[in-house]
Amino acid sequence: MSQSVEPYQATASVADSATCPGSQCEFTFPTVPPGKRLRVTSVSAQLGQTHDTIVLEGSGVSYFVTKTHPDLGDVTAPVRLYYEGGSTPTARVFAPDPAQHVSLIITLVGELHDV
Repeated sequence: MSQSVEPYQATASVADSATCPGSQCEFTFPTVPPGKRLRVTSVSAQLGQTHDTIVLEGSGVSYFVTKTHPDLGDVTAPVRLYYEGGSTPTARVFAPDPAQHVSLIITLVGELHDV
């Protein structure tokens, strides 16, 4: 019997990083459906030049994804993270400078597998 695999892509955004409480911009993605396991294979983000790290959470570990160079405004990175059914993938970006008004966008790409 073959397992069912569905493509997964979800995007979350913050219109202005200066409005994030406590200098932490938080992103919430759709909850993984019961009976499924999400395997995230890629993360990409628009971070601007003042933000440099994404922290992916909700899988039982904190996984840090950083830009390859501080002058870049975006990041694209292969990852291998698993989220069980009922868990909610989340991400955080540290936004220490409220004078910087940056639109932040994070996209997760992967596959939903039957368990």
